[in-house]
Amino acid sequence: MDLQLYEGWNFVSIPRPLSAGNDTAASVFADVDTGGRSFYTHTPAGGFEPLGENETLLVLEGYWVYSTEETTVELMLSTNPVRSPAVKTLSPGWNAIGYSDLTESSADEALRSVEDIWVYVVGYDAESQSYRQAIVNNQTDDQELFPTEGYWLFVGEDGRLAAISA
Repeated sequence: MDLQLYEGWNFVSIPRPLSAGNDTAASVFADVDTGGRSFYTHTPAGGFEPLGENETLLVLEGYWVYSTEETTVELMLSTNPVRSPAVKTLSPGWNAIGYSDLTESSADEALRSVEDIWVYVVGYDAESQSYRQAIVNNQTDDQELFPTEGYWLFVGEDGRLAAISA
């Protein structure tokens, strides 16, 4: 699967587990000129945190990647049929999340496992380097989330976001 990066900051995610040996920040983004910038994750408690080059990229995580030019990265998805579904622990406030499927779906469907606690979800348009309009739980119908994109998810209490595909 291809992951499109634009010049500037990109908020990305891994839609399915990656194959062994092709699953770290260093291996996935080896050919990306980051202009010397680190890769970042975000947690409500710690804020933005640099991602180690040898850390495994996980489904349901949102990652910030800088690219000095438009480029495409090939994601080598795992073909292992035996794996546990991804789950991400959420804390009250803004959480950086990833989208967990190969095709787009509505925010309501993608966030069904936390439907009672999510308030807003906001995507980032890397091509224009700007945030998209917020999707509001139970108020914005048919707004879709997309593979390989990262999102900010605001939740009102602790929860566990489950992947929507294997």
